[in-house]
Amino acid sequence: MSKFKKILFEKLENNIPRENLNALPNGFQQIGNKAIINLKPEVLTYQNEISNIILENFSAIKGVYLKKGGISGNFRVPDLEYIRGERDPIIQHKEHGIIFKFDMTKIMFAKGNINERLRFKKIVKEDEIIFDLFSGIGYFSLIIAKYCKPKIIYSFELNPVSFEFLTENIKLNKINDKRLIIRPIFGDSNQEMLKIKDKADRVIMGIIPAPKSHLSNVFKILNEDHGIIHYEGLLNDRMSPNILLNDVLKHANEVGRECKLLKANKVKSYGPKVNHVTLDIEIN
Repeated sequence: MSKFKKILFEKLENNIPRENLNALPNGFQQIGNKAIINLKPEVLTYQNEISNIILENFSAIKGVYLKKGGISGNFRVPDLEYIRGERDPIIQHKEHGIIFKFDMTKIMFAKGNINERLRFKKIVKEDEIIFDLFSGIGYFSLIIAKYCKPKIIYSFELNPVSFEFLTENIKLNKINDKRLIIRPIFGDSNQEMLKIKDKADRVIMGIIPAPKSHLSNVFKILNEDHGIIHYEGLLNDRMSPNILLNDVLKHANEVGRECKLLKANKVKSYGPKVNHVTLDIEIN
C-alpha cells in the first residue's frame, strides 16, 4: 500500500464503507502546484474529503482537480474539474531545468513522456537544423534549444492556445535572448514546413496516432544527404516496430532514399497491451 493510500485509510476509514476503502486512489499526479486525482465510482462522492487531505498533507499542492475522462478532440484537451484549493489552471511546471507554462484545463501535459524529452538532450548534435512539426508548448524544442546548441529550431503548432504558451515559454526560458534559436510558426506544419528554405537535419514528428499524412512533405524538406526522422505511434505488445517503420520506408523508396532504424524506444504504456513507441530513423 502506498504512503498516500495509508494516509487516506487513516483519515477516512470511519467515513467510508469498509468494502469501498480499497477503491481509494494509490496516488495523484502532480503538475506544478496542482494535483490531479482519478477516482473510482465507489469513492467519487468523497472527492472533497480526499482533496482536503491532499492539501493538508502535501504542502507543495495548492489546488486539486478531478480527472473526469480522457483527452478529446484534435487538440487533445483534457477533461478536468476543479475541486478544492487554488483554482487558477495556469501553472508553471519545471522539468530538466525548463519551465513549462500552460493552462492545465486546455492543454495536455504528458508527464509519462519525461524520459523521452530528456533523451533528446543526449542525441541532438550541435548546429543542427531541426523541424519540430507538432511542438505544442515546446515539449522538445525548449530542452533542445537550452542544452544542444542547434543552429535553429522551426517549431510548428496549429493549436492557438498551445502556440500562445509556446511563444511565452520561449521568453520565460530566455531561449532567444542572445540569438534566434527557436522560430515559432503558427499553422499546419504539413503546409508551413514547405515554406522554409532551410533543409532539416532532424525532423521531430511527436504526435500520436502516427502522422502518416506528413511523411511525403517531410522527405521534401529533409537534408538531401543525411537526416534523422523521429516517428511515433501506437503498437500492441505483439506488434513489431517494423509496422511503423514501413510507413517511412514506403515514402523513402518513392524518392530513392534509404532508411535505417537506429532505435525503437518505448515511451510509455498507453493502454492495456498498447505502447506508445518512438522510432529514430536515419535517412540517407
